[in-house]
Amino acid sequence: MYAVTGFRFPTTIVAQVIGGFMIPGRPIANMYFTMFGANTVTQSLALLYDLRIGQYLKVPPKAVFIGQCVGCVIGAIVHYAMNEVIISNQRVILLDNNGDTQWSGQNIQSFNTKALTWGALGAQLFSPGKTYEWVTYSFGLGLVFPLPFYFLHKFFPKIGFNMINTGIICWYLGNLTVGINSSIFVRIILGFTFQYFLRKYRSEWFNRYNYLLAAGLDSGTNLAVFFVTLLVGGAVMKKVTMPFWTLNPDPASGVFTDYCYKKV
Repeated sequence: MYAVTGFRFPTTIVAQVIGGFMIPGRPIANMYFTMFGANTVTQSLALLYDLRIGQYLKVPPKAVFIGQCVGCVIGAIVHYAMNEVIISNQRVILLDNNGDTQWSGQNIQSFNTKALTWGALGAQLFSPGKTYEWVTYSFGLGLVFPLPFYFLHKFFPKIGFNMINTGIICWYLGNLTVGINSSIFVRIILGFTFQYFLRKYRSEWFNRYNYLLAAGLDSGTNLAVFFVTLLVGGAVMKKVTMPFWTLNPDPASGVFTDYCYKKV
C-alpha cells in the first residue's frame, strides 16, 4: 500500500487493540506493547522510504544505509535534547487541554488516553455486547469492504474498479470528523496535479524532476520546522508572537484557522 500509493496506515491503534486484549488491565504494559509493536513498523517504513529516494537519485544503497545509521544516532541525541528543552520551556501549555496556536501536547495526551482506554478498559468497553463493540467489529468489516469492488473488477475489468481503494477512502472519511482537516483538499489538488496531469501530459518533466522536487520539499519543510521551532517558536529562544492576518486569524475572534467553522 505504502509503496504504491504513498499512503501509510497508522498501525498504532492495531497494536493498542491487540495489547489491550492480550494484557488487560495494564495501561503501562499497553504503552510498551504499542511502542515496540507500532513504532518498529513506522521506523522500518521510514527507512524504506529513504532507500527508495536513494534509488531514485542513483545513490548506492550502502551509502544510504550508512547515512540512515548516522542520522538515527544524531537524531536520537537531538530529539532528546529538544524534548527536554521544549518540555522545560512550554510545560504549562503542553499540559493544557487546548494548547495554543503553536504548541500542543495533544499527541502525548492522546497516547496516554488510548493506553488507559485499551489497556485498562478495553475488554469492558470494546468486547462483544459492550458499549463500543462496533469499534472491534470494524476491523473485520474492513476486510469485507473491498470485496464488492474486487468482484466488479472481475466482471467489468475496463471500468477501473481496481483503482478504488476502500482503505484510504474509509480512513479519510473518518479523519474528516476530527480536528482541522482542510489540508485534505490541498492533498487532493497536489495529487491530481502531479500524479495525473504532470504524469500524463508532462511525462518528461515528471520523470526528471518530480521526485527531486518531492525530496527537496520534504527536506526544506523539516529544516524550516526545526529552525522556526528553535528561533521563534519558544523552544530555546524567546517566543515571537506571529501577527494576525488572513491565514493566521486571531483565535479570540472565534474564527478557526481553516475558516471552516466560526463560533457564533
